[in-house]
Amino acid sequence: MIDLHVHTVNSDGDFTTKETLIEAEKQGVSILSFTDHNNINAYSDLKELPVGDLFSGKIIVGSEFEFTKDGRLFDMLGYGFDIDKIKDSQIIKDGMVHSTIEGETKILNKLKEICDNLGIKYSSDLHIERANYMANDVLLDDILLYPENKKILDEMNIFDRGSFYRKHFCEPTSPFYINQTEGKFDVFYVSRLVHEAGGITFLAHPFAYGLPNIKEFLDELVSNKIIDGIECEHRKHSLEQIEWLKKYCDEHNLLKSGGSDRHIEKHLIGHSNRNQKIIDDSLVSDWIDSIKPIYDNSNNND
Repeated sequence: MIDLHVHTVNSDGDFTTKETLIEAEKQGVSILSFTDHNNINAYSDLKELPVGDLFSGKIIVGSEFEFTKDGRLFDMLGYGFDIDKIKDSQIIKDGMVHSTIEGETKILNKLKEICDNLGIKYSSDLHIERANYMANDVLLDDILLYPENKKILDEMNIFDRGSFYRKHFCEPTSPFYINQTEGKFDVFYVSRLVHEAGGITFLAHPFAYGLPNIKEFLDELVSNKIIDGIECEHRKHSLEQIEWLKKYCDEHNLLKSGGSDRHIEKHLIGHSNRNQKIIDDSLVSDWIDSIKPIYDNSNNND
């Protein structure tokens, strides 16, 4: 079992690096990558931990980088890059990309105004409690608590954080859209940054963006040599979508990857397809050995 897409408290995950290692060991993960958003602090955490006592597998360097394309935000997973070559770049942050209380409060106030216009109820004392609390998540968690909002939220197909973020907060046609691309790096810069640092690039969770034509989007990335592979297995991908992406990779000579995109406890590490499918090591067998792990405790089990 592998998981090359997990988040910690260094970005928007609920678990420390240590807690993630313990859970990965418990579930039987053999290859792990910490992929916090524009953040590599988990790898500094590892230096202070008895990794060999906590986890018996391999750990490869990774991160999930935001990029802009066509006025929208997307995510790119980078693996195997040289941390020293990338740590001082502008794309690397100490926390989430939008990590300040002041910045998120401004966004939250805009979202409240939108709710007022739509007749959606929210708590009068709703606010950003601390850095790394994302305004879109704070608002969504709150408005879901009010039964009187259910009808309009159902009509807008807003059911959870994912549906709100991708299909509304990041979707220009939605009344909840707020342009988050200002000051962000475009797809060419992010791809070049990872490649120049010796890493490889994967488009993260393609079907999570709600694109009307995913093939057209992938074709453009491939033709411009932006990605080396695709995250085929993901918590939100159905079995049909997983197989479609694997076939696309085979047809276009792309690498395959997979991860749970674990943020909270209900996201089962090492699993895709709504926690129903184990992500098998064979998915990455054609490239994983070319990546030098930052930790490798697998030989200690012989």
